[in-house]
Amino acid sequence: MLLPDLYIAGLGARIPERVTTKEAVAAGWYDAAEAEALGWESVAVAGDVPAPDLAVEAAHRALEGSDHTRDDIDLLMHVSCNHQGPDLWSPQHYILRHTVGGNIPALEIRQGCNGFLAAMELAGAYLAAAADRTAVLITSADNWGAPLVDRWRATPGGLFGDAATACVLSRRGGFARLVNVRAVSLPELEELNRGGEPLFPPGCTTGVRVDLRGRAATYKGGQDLVDAGRLMGETQRALIRRTLDEAGLGPDDITRVAHQFVGDLGVLHRLLEPFGENAGVSKGVWDFGRSVGHTGASDQTSALHHLVASGRLRRGDRVMLLGAGAGISFSCAVVEMLDVPAWAATTDATA
Repeated sequence: MLLPDLYIAGLGARIPERVTTKEAVAAGWYDAAEAEALGWESVAVAGDVPAPDLAVEAAHRALEGSDHTRDDIDLLMHVSCNHQGPDLWSPQHYILRHTVGGNIPALEIRQGCNGFLAAMELAGAYLAAAADRTAVLITSADNWGAPLVDRWRATPGGLFGDAATACVLSRRGGFARLVNVRAVSLPELEELNRGGEPLFPPGCTTGVRVDLRGRAATYKGGQDLVDAGRLMGETQRALIRRTLDEAGLGPDDITRVAHQFVGDLGVLHRLLEPFGENAGVSKGVWDFGRSVGHTGASDQTSALHHLVASGRLRRGDRVMLLGAGAGISFSCAVVEMLDVPAWAATTDATA
């Protein structure tokens, strides 16, 4: 979906202190052989800080740098993967209460690790639907330290890191333009993340620990798992090409790629294949991702924030944001830098 008049006015991130993988191996939390093979350096750990409170901090940072007031915000969307607090509670209204307030709609987006990009697309449609709407505040946050999740072993090829990000999307203007967002699904692979677990009663109500590795291992045997991986790769590459074509861009027009923080270098190389033979690791955000862990739906936006805040982007640069989530779902977005925001010179990209 081409978005001719949608801008990123504000961007914020809240990434906690890191625990190194060396510390995790020494403590017996993480396998030493896997640590060496996958190259993770550290993981952001929030301790007992609730995910919604992380989101509130990120939202205030995004709002402060956006040149927008609370009266400009017409909708709040909160993106989450893991539990946010008490069941049958509304974290999005808690975040609304502690950020812009008022009686605007507040929605929670449950699209897994693909949620932030899905929220961006929905926000674009929401703003375009009425001429009197100005901006949407999107937040995302997860704390993976709950008892039923082992951040060091729960997901294949990755470690769960805690983080929050926030974005003010505006029709009025901003430091970057959201050029295009597209999404596709592979529902025939939903079992990949379900495995052999029953739908009822939900595991979180009976004390079953999250084990995405185990669920994937039960998926119809090894060869089907290989075929599933091949299908996911083909689908994401086709989505990248369609997104670029629709925006009138080619692979060489993309300066950097903000991708998910999962897998090893081989996974990253395959992910960057659509951007040409000369698209090396430096086109992605390998080093930053290896320092924070897989942060659920905040990977792409925390990477974009890191690139902007650390001075790695200039006016005219284009960043492609790539998301993938359970379902299986994929999203792809193109962001074009219009200017370097003032906070980029003072914001600590690791904070």
